[in-house]
Amino acid sequence: MTERELSRRARHRLAVLRHVEEVSGSVAATCRYYGISRQCYYIWLRRYEA
Repeated sequence: MTERELSRRARHRLAVLRHVEEVSGSVAATCRYYGISRQCYYIWLRRYEA
C-alpha cells in the first residue's frame, strides 16, 4: 500500500470514530451507516486510544 492509501484509510477510520462522538452517539447506528461491524469499530477504537 502506498502512503497515500494508508493516510486515506486512517482519515476514514477517524471519521467513523468521530461520527459516534459528535453526531449519532450510537455505535450500532454508525456502524450500520458506514457498513462496518461493531467488532471492527471497537478494534479501531482500541488502536486509536493506544
